[in-house]
Amino acid sequence: MRTRRWIVLVGLLAIVAAGCSSSDDGGAEESTDTGDTAEETSDATEADADDSGDEDADADADDSGDESADSGDAGTVPDAPDFGVDSDTIRIGWLGDVTGPTAAAQGFNLEGAEAAVAYLNEQGGVLGRELELAVQDDQYNPETMATNFAAITSDNPVLSIIQCGNCVSLLPQFASTGIPLISPPQTVDAQLEVPNVYNNLAHYGDEADVAVAYIAEKVGAIEDANVAVVHLEVPSGAEWNAYIQQTLEEQGGNYLGAMTINIGAPDYTGVVTQLAQMRNNDGLNYVAFHGAPETGLGMISEMVTQGLTDVPMVGIHGLAGATIFQEGPPEAADLLAGAHSFLSPLDDCEMCATIRDFVAGTEWEDAAIETNFADGWHEVLIAAEAMERAAADAGELSWDSMNAALTSAPFDTGGLTCEVDWTNGNQSLCAAVFEWNGEFMEPAKPFEEYAGDIDGVYGAGG
Repeated sequence: MRTRRWIVLVGLLAIVAAGCSSSDDGGAEESTDTGDTAEETSDATEADADDSGDEDADADADDSGDESADSGDAGTVPDAPDFGVDSDTIRIGWLGDVTGPTAAAQGFNLEGAEAAVAYLNEQGGVLGRELELAVQDDQYNPETMATNFAAITSDNPVLSIIQCGNCVSLLPQFASTGIPLISPPQTVDAQLEVPNVYNNLAHYGDEADVAVAYIAEKVGAIEDANVAVVHLEVPSGAEWNAYIQQTLEEQGGNYLGAMTINIGAPDYTGVVTQLAQMRNNDGLNYVAFHGAPETGLGMISEMVTQGLTDVPMVGIHGLAGATIFQEGPPEAADLLAGAHSFLSPLDDCEMCATIRDFVAGTEWEDAAIETNFADGWHEVLIAAEAMERAAADAGELSWDSMNAALTSAPFDTGGLTCEVDWTNGNQSLCAAVFEWNGEFMEPAKPFEEYAGDIDGVYGAGG
């Protein structure tokens, strides 16, 4: 069944009701009104002090000003150890693959998150406390993921999780606890059904939409597109395949079928041999690929080895990484493109410049070329802004107050991606196809020019 992005299943809302607070449009207005009232009161106090000319009144006015200035410090927010909030630190969690088969993609996200934490702490932290990143390596193993989730929510809790390498298997736990999850490294149908999972990477359906639009431009017309899908042998790969097939068939393109890659023992030779046969027999002229940078590199290297250099490939965000082009054959620059929702920090945007300035000369400088680095950085800044909102609106930090803050108003991203707005749903309709320009990945067209290609309709994967 296909469903619009803003529909949340009633049953799942019931599951998370105990662990997740909701907010309406009035939440942001209440925050604004509170700020206005405090400002008016402060102005009035200062005016009274000036009119009285009394030294005590002046002192009272000064004290009032000090309290106003301290409104964001640690003293205004109580400790909440059950949510990772102590007197001098606030803990957020990162769950993902640091040393396993998908580390080539997720590792850049981690480096971006680490750099953002260091950046905020250099600015004085958040709410007068130092930000701490608790990292759990799951090596892309579901059992380890479950163990790590329990550790980071019960044994040594965190206020929010900003990454989760294979979240689909943990969605029931997220739903039952209500802990906020900001920007998992993929977006599939099941994630849209859990309101405390906040996606800021385009859904695979959105990435398929822009990928098919890109293919149509490259081959001349959609009816001339003869496309095969290659995907990892995992549920998200099957979902990518379903969306590519659906989008092609709806728009008049030709879907030629799919083949899979075993992530533990990839047979690139066999897959590329099949693609060559499809080119000769069926007119294959494009491949739509699902995989991590490592598998993308393996595919393109084998395609060059077998001489299949007349069939280009466009894929998910795993192909929008500089590593493939830096380590792969020169032909990769003309054969590969990948959909993504974040600019490289080397691109031209306000936050891009902030990142470049901060990481210059640090351990993160080389990694800051990557789109996934920008994603990891952005997740931390979103979490920090939500903490400040939660402190102002609720006077406390908890999973409930964070969920309310994350859905109270849009977030400015400094140009790294489109504006993130979770007030009416947990998705970000932002995607472009990225190409290698010789230095970094940049959009073939700006995000806004791809907006009309994204239909915001999901359900093909389920």
